Amino acid sequence: MKKLGPGHRVVPCALCGGTATRRIYTKFELPIAKCRRCGLVYANPRGAEADILQRYNRDYFWNEYLPAAGAPDGRIDYEFIDGRNAPMLALIRQHAPNARRLLEVGSGAGLFLKAAERAGWDVAGVELSADGAAFAREHLGLDVREERAEAMSFPAGSFDVVAMMEVIEHLFDPRAVLDAVHRALTPRGLLVITTPNFNALSRHAMGVDWAVVSPLEHMYYFTGRTLGRLLSACGFAVVADRPVLDIPPEFVMNPASTHAPDGWRTRLYRGFVRRYGMELRQWVQRRGLAETLVMIARRSES
Repeated sequence: MKKLGPGHRVVPCALCGGTATRRIYTKFELPIAKCRRCGLVYANPRGAEADILQRYNRDYFWNEYLPAAGAPDGRIDYEFIDGRNAPMLALIRQHAPNARRLLEVGSGAGLFLKAAERAGWDVAGVELSADGAAFAREHLGLDVREERAEAMSFPAGSFDVVAMMEVIEHLFDPRAVLDAVHRALTPRGLLVITTPNFNALSRHAMGVDWAVVSPLEHMYYFTGRTLGRLLSACGFAVVADRPVLDIPPEFVMNPASTHAPDGWRTRLYRGFVRRYGMELRQWVQRRGLAETLVMIARRSES
């Protein structure tokens, strides 16, 4: 990871607008700070947008993103993507039993959207990566538009549900994107967000070595409290913030998510998860300590 160039700048807090922060981590020689007023954690000062976006190039898409998503070399195992996304689609359906139209913001290669389409949804997506949007269109036959989410071209009120899966932490301006999502949803439409949980047991166990702590990739580090406050400020009411999903313990407490796989903290945590993970996975979710923060909110009617 490279050091910030001369284009770095101090960023006001996306939640309260404050500028007073204190540094809580330094990772790859880069700062991660906490707002002194509201507690939001974010990369500050931040690198130039062009430097950050260089990370998401064609090599990254084909050699890192797709293999991690379960589609190495672009090979799609539909049974795998259906199974991987079934718990989240079931959760969405539980909160939106009559919904039909689903938009994914930051849809990547479109694998979640394809699983949703196969489950009966009418789907569309927006994706900043040219490679991701092209893959979704050409390989999966999806309506995924290469455009910024805050300037999406869909008409207002087009969707019953919007999903943002592991996206909000990457955004330069999460408020602008949430405002655009608010416009795209029908009144009382549903927003489903997943993002790394800064209050995760994994972060407490592994500290700065937790792989999520990566300030040239992740601009923001939310807890249930800070994300809930941001959603409320953008016209959403949270309806669920600690759903318990029937998923393996590695999706709840993941000791492999580390930049120090041989470090003593990682080794202790790995042994703990191996021994107690199955027993504790649902308790950890209920306590708001899961690896991933899952939040479901409803758009205001106005």
